[in-house]
Amino acid sequence: MGTAESNLPVDDVVVVAYLLEKAAREARGLTPLQVNKLVYICHGWTLGILGVPLIDNSSDQIQAWKYGPVVQKVYTLLKGFGRHEVSYQDFFELVGDFGIGAEVAKEIISDKLKRLVPKKGEVDNVLNAVWESYKNLTGGQLIGITHAKNTPWSQHVKKSIFGGVSHGVHIPDRTIKEYYRKELKAAQGK
Repeated sequence: MGTAESNLPVDDVVVVAYLLEKAAREARGLTPLQVNKLVYICHGWTLGILGVPLIDNSSDQIQAWKYGPVVQKVYTLLKGFGRHEVSYQDFFELVGDFGIGAEVAKEIISDKLKRLVPKKGEVDNVLNAVWESYKNLTGGQLIGITHAKNTPWSQHVKKSIFGGVSHGVHIPDRTIKEYYRKELKAAQGK
């Protein structure tokens, strides 16, 4: 098996599938908002613990929006669900709509998941820890956590003269990594 560095970064879609599979095993769904925040938090923890990015943020993928950080590709993919939960099967049907079919999409992404999370691998441990820590939180609670003072979002959000937030300001990995390293270190000290 390769190291975490050789398995990363992965496509955002793989992380979405990972989270939705976890939810399905617990007979639940996740809203697009929950999925987006959890992908962001998984990325942050991976940077903070392993020192490498989980997803590719080099092309301004993670942005500061009004309600906190947003993984643009995940938002675009799932926005059609609105506030409704996305099931594991719904996700593959959506991805399959891009011309490959749900079963082929599931096969391709499942193969990528196997390479991402080998048994007891570093990445799997991080993603499992995020799931166990945040799985019962609502979208609103996740917004509160990622939107708080001194978070990467608060450091990069730009407010307009009218009090609103400029849409789409990039949040770089160096800021996310620094924040999560400090947060996770502080949590271990408790």
